[in-house]
Amino acid sequence: MPNRVFVNQNQIIEIIVDGDQLVATVRKMGNEALLLAQTLQQNNKPVLLLDNLLSMGTVPADARKVVVELVKSANYDKLAMVGSGGVLKLGANLILRASGRGSRVKYFDEYELATRWLLGR
Repeated sequence: MPNRVFVNQNQIIEIIVDGDQLVATVRKMGNEALLLAQTLQQNNKPVLLLDNLLSMGTVPADARKVVVELVKSANYDKLAMVGSGGVLKLGANLILRASGRGSRVKYFDEYELATRWLLGR
């Protein structure tokens, strides 16, 4: 399954990252998410992002830098990253610290927990 970016049934922008990534694929997903975020903002809805990394493959360093740029610069209310594995968690936590938005960005091992946090439940 290719990468997908869409608004799910909970009005959360979900980014499904599938397989190995490149700078171009990361930018494409980021741009799609930004367009959806603008639409939600225009409709006075919160911008909640769920970065689903459960099927992600390898991501080179230059693509990870793009992720940090997007996390730092995008206009959103909350961002949850969900994935599995210690190395992924370590990498995600480094990205979160680099973003300087610790209170609005969190990493989760479980999809359901990430969704509940985003929705404030």
